[in-house]
Order: sequence, then structure tokens, then C-alpha cells
Amino acid sequence: MNLGDFHQVVHIWIMNGNGQFLIQQRQPWKIGWPNMWDCAAAGSVLIGETSAMGAIRETKEELGIDLQMDKGEIIFTVKFSRGFDDHWLVKQNIEAEQLKLQYEEVADAKWATIEEIYELVDSGDFIPYYILETLFEISKSPISLKRAVLSDADELFEMQKKVFQPIYEKYQDHETSPVFQSFERFTERLQTGDYFKIYEHDVLVGSIHVYSKSPGIMRLHMINILDEVQGKGIAQEVMRRLESMYPEAESWELDTIKQEQRNCYLYEKMGYAQSGDEWKVNEQMSLVHYKKTKNIKHLESF
Repeated sequence: MNLGDFHQVVHIWIMNGNGQFLIQQRQPWKIGWPNMWDCAAAGSVLIGETSAMGAIRETKEELGIDLQMDKGEIIFTVKFSRGFDDHWLVKQNIEAEQLKLQYEEVADAKWATIEEIYELVDSGDFIPYYILETLFEISKSPISLKRAVLSDADELFEMQKKVFQPIYEKYQDHETSPVFQSFERFTERLQTGDYFKIYEHDVLVGSIHVYSKSPGIMRLHMINILDEVQGKGIAQEVMRRLESMYPEAESWELDTIKQEQRNCYLYEKMGYAQSGDEWKVNEQMSLVHYKKTKNIKHLESF
């Protein structure tokens, strides 16, 4: 690779409706981890491909099946010395007769429970990933994240207004409230950085917008959680998961309303600290700046 280039890798974990994972056994002549059991599929992303395109191609090549990407998400990204490794979790039921194993790569494939995978790890027959505990924890969660696209703008715009309307009524922040953001400005934001839809049990319950402020610094611009599902720990889980999706981030930043003590408590519980910067919006409301530089959730593969 040339200086400044990086290697993009994908690992695909497929889970069925019974909570089992599709795993494959590597051929004995494979240079890395021969004869060992592994995730459903894995490989390098090719030049010109996105991570999703690479995941689809690798799974098709190795197992002969088409991934249902509308049921998949990147659950975390691992940074290694030469690049980044996206781990996809796809919830999909697949019959054994659908599999067409790539002889050069795959010796066998089967469904296995979490307990059976741990037994294979203990016996030395499964690749000893450090990420397994996090993977299985996320797989059991009712929370999922989907990247928003432009066609989601109308629904997300209305949700933003619904979430912030009570806050506007409380503080009367005419100039800064997202309630009065134009649809054109909202769609610009939607296409800047990464905007995610938050689902609980496949029901849309919120959204979150993050972007890179500068190399190594991520900004959490806005998180919207519908009032009827607040207090269930959704925001905390989403924030933890986002940290593991951006391993290049050395710090995270956000602004919040100083008078909203519940939100301040949440961010401080998540490891954020006030920087000392504060802006008065009106007589009722001020904004404070938070930073997080320690205990950011980054993962390692092995």
C-alpha cells in the first residue's frame, strides 16, 4: 500500500430468529487460522466498493447467499495497524440447502448458539476474537441503528420538531430551537456527517447526528429520543455504540442546555466533562460545551 492508504476489511455476522449465528470453518490450507471456525464471511473491501458492497460480495462468494442488508448494520469498527475492520450484524434466516460453499475458502458451515461458539473458543477451534462479548451483547439488544438517507428526511424532520417542541415551550429559544429549522437546512444536515435512525424492536424511536469536526475529534451534534421511550437507557446504549463505530476518534464533543440537568447528568455519566465554555441564549437558557477524552469505547479484534 502507498503511504496514506489504508486497508478496509469486513466481518459479517449472520444471526437467525433463534439467536443462532452462522459460522464457517476455514479450509486447512488457509494461511491465517487454518481449520478454525469463524464468522459467516469476511474479507477485504475492493477499490471502488463501500463497506456494504464488500460485505455483500464476500458473503455471496463464500456462502452463495444474498445478504438482506435492510436487516443489517455496522455494529462497530476495529482499527488495526493498516486500516479499519467493519463488523456487520445481519439478522436473516437461511436454510442449509441455500448455502453454496466456496471450496477454496470454506470447508464447512453451520448454525451455532452463543454458548456453542464460546465452547469452540475454549477448545481452540474458533478464532479468539476479543469482540465476541460486545457482539453478543449487541445481538441481544432491541436497539438498532440504520443510516438515514434523503428519503427519510420528511419523517425525521417531523420527529425533530416533536421532540424539541416541549423544550421550546419551556425556554422560548426562538433563534436556536430546532423547531424552527427550515426543511432545506435539515436536509443539508442530513447529508453532512452521519445521521442514524434509532429503532427499538424495529420501531423508529429517535435519531442521532454525528460528524467529524477535525481529525481525531467527533462531534455529537444532536440526539432525538421520543418522550414515550425516554428513561429506558436508549441514549446511553446508542452513544456507547457510536464510540465503537469511530475508532479514529480521540475525543468527542457536544453542546447541551445547562438548565436541563437530566441531560447534563447523562453526559457526565457517559464520561463527558464540561470544558468551561458557556453561551447565554436568553434569560432562561444557556448552552454548555462538553468533551470526552478518556475511556472511549474502542475495540480490538484479537
